[in-house]
Amino acid sequence: MARKTTPLLIPASRPRNPLAVEALTRRAGAHGNTGKAKRQQMRQRVHNALPALLAGDLAEFELD
Repeated sequence: MARKTTPLLIPASRPRNPLAVEALTRRAGAHGNTGKAKRQQMRQRVHNALPALLAGDLAEFELD
């Protein structure tokens, strides 16, 4: 008894839109420093300059 071969049918793929692929991979994110990041940087600067401030080697207005 001979076996019938069934042809394999693969659907034709549609061409991709390159703009749609880029849009799907984008993620939203922050633009520039947030207020939280600025406050953290200010705290770090004061923490690092605190010994000089207490010793009188650095004036308060010289932090910036």
